[in-house]
Amino acid sequence: MKKIIDANYFQDPALTDYLRSDKRNFVVFSDYACMEAYKGNAIKNISKSIEIVSQFPDQVIVLKGTRDIVKLSLLPDGLNKFEDPIQTREFKIFCLGVSRAVQGDLALASQVLQKGQLATEHFNKILKDTEAIAKGIKELTKSFKHDHLRALRKKEKLEPEVINRIIRDILLTAGFLFRDHPDVDERPQASQLPNSYILRYAVSAYLLALQWISDGGPGTVKRKKLRNDYVDMLYVAYATFYDGLLTRDAKMKGIYEETCFVLKNVF
Repeated sequence: MKKIIDANYFQDPALTDYLRSDKRNFVVFSDYACMEAYKGNAIKNISKSIEIVSQFPDQVIVLKGTRDIVKLSLLPDGLNKFEDPIQTREFKIFCLGVSRAVQGDLALASQVLQKGQLATEHFNKILKDTEAIAKGIKELTKSFKHDHLRALRKKEKLEPEVINRIIRDILLTAGFLFRDHPDVDERPQASQLPNSYILRYAVSAYLLALQWISDGGPGTVKRKKLRNDYVDMLYVAYATFYDGLLTRDAKMKGIYEETCFVLKNVF
């Protein structure tokens, strides 16, 4: 089993059970999991974050950056190239370096702190984008008919008209993401869409928006919560390429299952 790990699962005792129960069980780190491990007090947090997985270094897979994976996912054999062989192979060395930084190695501590600063800046940048996300959800809410909105909020069976509209919206969202992505030179062919990271993220992000709508909208929600939810969808998109998701977040698990269902039955 190869499962994407959510940052909230780093210190969960169940992670030890998962890794110890079978040497064929792997934890897969995306770049966002790595960045979340560095946030805040970088040296303290990264040390705690890898405390469990450092005991099972041969069961850790480190992926390339999301920007690389967006491009790779458009290739026929791209999934086989998601793994970063160097970072995966040297994970044990990385853990030793973190341990030395904690013990006072100034050079290594400086490297950790620098990465921590970069991670914090990145998540602060995402936080600035949440205003536009909240506005987009409000506009999406207004665009649904009253009876359709009621069905969403009551989680009733949706009419074919609504289902078709949702599919169109997801494709439009993916289209905008492809258009605006700095590493996508041209719009992909229809045959490339099902395995593309961007489409899978668009599905999960749209399903999250529908959940926000059914829960009454993000109006009074703190922007950090909204940001964190949309970062979670990056993990969900990754998990659709693997054997699941290691997380304690019930909402995240639910949207992962819904995303897999939509991908299997629609795309």
